[in-house]
Amino acid sequence: MRVFIAILLGGLTSAMYALSTSLQALEARRTSAQDALRASLLETLVRRRLWVLGTVCGLVAWPLQAIALSLASVSIVQPALGLGLIVLLVLGVRVLHERVGAREIGGAAAITGAVIVLGWAAPPETGAFTRGGQVVVVVLVALAAAGPYLLRALGRADGMPTSVSAGIAWAAVGLATALIDEGIADRHWTGALLWGAAAAAAGWSGLLSEMTALQTWPATRAIPVVFGLEMALPAALAPLITRTGPSHTAAFVAALAAAVGGAIVLGSSRAVARAAHPLTEP
Repeated sequence: MRVFIAILLGGLTSAMYALSTSLQALEARRTSAQDALRASLLETLVRRRLWVLGTVCGLVAWPLQAIALSLASVSIVQPALGLGLIVLLVLGVRVLHERVGAREIGGAAAITGAVIVLGWAAPPETGAFTRGGQVVVVVLVALAAAGPYLLRALGRADGMPTSVSAGIAWAAVGLATALIDEGIADRHWTGALLWGAAAAAAGWSGLLSEMTALQTWPATRAIPVVFGLEMALPAALAPLITRTGPSHTAAFVAALAAAVGGAIVLGSSRAVARAAHPLTEP
């Protein structure tokens, strides 16, 4: 039952994140390209009501993700975020009257089936992070936090690098959130606060990278990259950096690959892209 509730919360979290990104993207498209990967981009956006509303949706989503991670392992919760793409597909069909073909149905089925299999094959709880695992998360958070600034220094504010940067950042937020839950459960309040700061730093950079990606790339290309990394990276790393691994390794690997494949297929669908960013051309 705990795993089932965690999966439902993961889907709800993803839907809230998608709504957040949708509202934010509408304003990001209207900003100057000169602000790409700069704090001035967010300084401009924070003055716009629609973008602030999207940010509030994202802030509501994060505690839901934390609760889900307290109920089930990161290897289950992060792939469950792909269920949000199915919500967007339904919105695209019902609200925007987009057409759905075998490709979209196959992607939705792949994600749904994969999440069910992961609920069986993945460990029910994340388990304690090893010391080396915590170091890995620190490195990932540092890479995520520095990502936009490294890309700006290299002059790479285009779609693919910024989408990858955003995906890595949101993956880091997921792992840091799991460590916050661990700190709270063990009553290590200082550690929980430090991991909270790490999640905030990665989240800031993820937001900056994602808003820049949405300035320069169609949603049909940005969504698969961001969602795929956010889903797969924490789930793939979890067995290596915690003391609990999957009970059925082959099924776990196959299901994770299917979840990512379904996310790529759905994320590149016009129906999903239009639902996520209704005023932009996918």
